[in-house]
Amino acid sequence: MDRVFAPIAIGQLLSAAESLTHRELYESDGLLRGSSAAGTEPGTFRHRWRTVLDRPETPRVLAGVTLAASAALLAGRGRRRTQIAASAVIAACNRLSEVRTAYGRDGADQMAAVVTQYRVVSALVPKPRVADDLFLRAVNFQAGLSYAVSGISKAFGSSWVQGDALAEVLQTENYGRGPAAPLLRRHPRLCRVLTVGTIVWEAGFPVIYALPDRWAVRALHAVKGFHVAVASVMELPRFVWGFTGSHGAVEYVLRTRGQERYLERAVLGAAAAVVAVSAVQAQERRNMDRERRLGLRGVQRTSGPHGTIEYTVDGPATDPGSTRPAYLLECGLGQPLESWAWIAEHLAKDHTVVRYHRPGYGMTESGPTVAATVATVLTSAGVTGPVIVVAHSIGSLVASLYVTEPELAGRVRALVIIDGTDPDLLEAERQDRRRLGKFIQTQAHSLFAGTTGIHSWAPNVVERQVAFAPDDQASYVQFVFAPRTVVNAVREYLTIDLVRARLRARDLPPTLVIASSEHAEQQAEYAAKISADLRGVPGASHRSILGFREHAGVVAAQIREFSDAH
Repeated sequence: MDRVFAPIAIGQLLSAAESLTHRELYESDGLLRGSSAAGTEPGTFRHRWRTVLDRPETPRVLAGVTLAASAALLAGRGRRRTQIAASAVIAACNRLSEVRTAYGRDGADQMAAVVTQYRVVSALVPKPRVADDLFLRAVNFQAGLSYAVSGISKAFGSSWVQGDALAEVLQTENYGRGPAAPLLRRHPRLCRVLTVGTIVWEAGFPVIYALPDRWAVRALHAVKGFHVAVASVMELPRFVWGFTGSHGAVEYVLRTRGQERYLERAVLGAAAAVVAVSAVQAQERRNMDRERRLGLRGVQRTSGPHGTIEYTVDGPATDPGSTRPAYLLECGLGQPLESWAWIAEHLAKDHTVVRYHRPGYGMTESGPTVAATVATVLTSAGVTGPVIVVAHSIGSLVASLYVTEPELAGRVRALVIIDGTDPDLLEAERQDRRRLGKFIQTQAHSLFAGTTGIHSWAPNVVERQVAFAPDDQASYVQFVFAPRTVVNAVREYLTIDLVRARLRARDLPPTLVIASSEHAEQQAEYAAKISADLRGVPGASHRSILGFREHAGVVAAQIREFSDAH
C-alpha cells in the first residue's frame, strides 16, 4: 500500500503546487478558465454551484485542499483509515477540477484519479484484508491495461509506426525543452529506435506477468527508468510519480502469483465472453444481410464465364424509350451497392440504373478484367443502348480503365466523377511510407472492429457520415466492416494500375466532376487535368455527398443536366 500511495501523494503535491503557482491560467481570460456553467439553465441549482466552481479562486481552494490531503497521505504511511480519507478528498478535488474545465489533465492525473477512486470504492468491502487485496489487484489491472492500450493505440498512429513521433514531439514548445531533448534531436536514428521501441514494450507490457520473478522485477524497474527518461526529455516529472505508484500494485500481484486471482479471472473472462458473443453476433448479422440480399427485393446475380456477379437494376415502370441512356454506377473503395441508394432513387424515375459489385466485393467473384465484368452485367440487365458511367472516389480510376475498352465498343456516352481519385495523388500516397502506413492502419482498425463486432456497439465515423433508409443503412454498415470487404479494399488500393489510368485519362468521353466541399480544391485541380466540367455540392463531405438524401438530390440533378446535354 505504501509503495502505491507514496508516489501518488508526491505527484499530487507537485500538481497542487503547480496549480497554486500558475494562477493566471485560471483567470476569466486564462487557458484553464472555468466553463462548466455554460449551457446550464440560469437560476437552477446546477447553474449556481457550477458558477461558483468556475470562479478564478476555486482552483486555488481545490489545490490547497489537495495539498493538505496529499501531505496527510504521505505522512500516514501504514494507516489504512488515513489513506482512505485522504484518497476520498483527493478524488473529490480532482473530479471537481475535471468538471470545471476539460483542459489541463494528463495521464498522470488520470492514473492518480483511478488509484484514489479505487481506494474509496474498495473501502466499502467490510473485510479490510479482502478490500485491500481487491484494491491492489484492480490498480494492477488498470496499470497493465493502460500500458497495453497505449502501445496498441500508438501502433495505429502512422508517425509512431514510422518512428517519427518522438522527433515531432521534441519540436513542440511545451515538450521540447527538457535537458535531454537536444541530445535526441542530434541523433535521429536513436530517436526513431526509441519511438518504435515504446510501441513494442507498451503493447507487450502484459508479458511481464509470465516472466520469472527476477526478470519481472527487472522489467518493472526498466519501466520506471522509461518514466524517468520521459521526465528528463519532455519535462513531465509527474508521470514518474503517477505511474510508478501503480507499480506497487503490480509488484503485489507478481509476488502473489501462486494465489487465486478471482478479480483478474472475472474481468478477463467477462471481456473474452463479451468479445466472443460480439464476434458471433457480427457474423450472424453479416449472414442475415446476405440472406436479405438474396431475397425477393434483394440483388440479382448472373453467372459469367469467370463466376458470379452481383448487381441490381432499377428503372421506371414503363419503358422510357431506347434513346435514353442507362446509368452504370461505379462504387468507391470498399463501398456497397447501397452507397448509391439515394442517387439511384432519383435517376431511376426516368432512366435504367445499374449498380454492381466489382470482382472481390460482395458476392461477385474474381473475373479477368473489370471491363468483362461490366459487359456481362449490362447484357444481363438488358441494356443494349448507350451508357453513362457515374463513379465515386477510386471508382473513377476503375471506370477510366474500361470506358474505352473493346468490350463496351464505344457505348459510354459520358462519364460523371463524384469526388474522384487523382492518380497522381494516389501514387504519391502509396509511395509515402507515413501516408500509406496510415491507410493500412485505418483498414486494420476496420478489420478488427468488423471481426469482433465492436462497430455495432461503439460510434463510428462511417455510420455518422451516411443516412440511408434503415434497411440500406444496416446493410451499408455491415458491408463496409465485413472482413472480406476490408481485405479487398486494401488489395484494390495497392494494385490498381495508375499508369494505365493516366494514359486512359487522355481518351475519356465528355466528363463532369462533381466535388464535395471537403475536397473542392483538390477536385478543381483534378477536373483541370482531365479537361472536365466542374460542379460542387456545398456542405457535403466525401461520404455524405452520396449518403445524405439532400446532397444526393443535388448530385442527381447535376448528373441529369449533364447527361441531357450529351
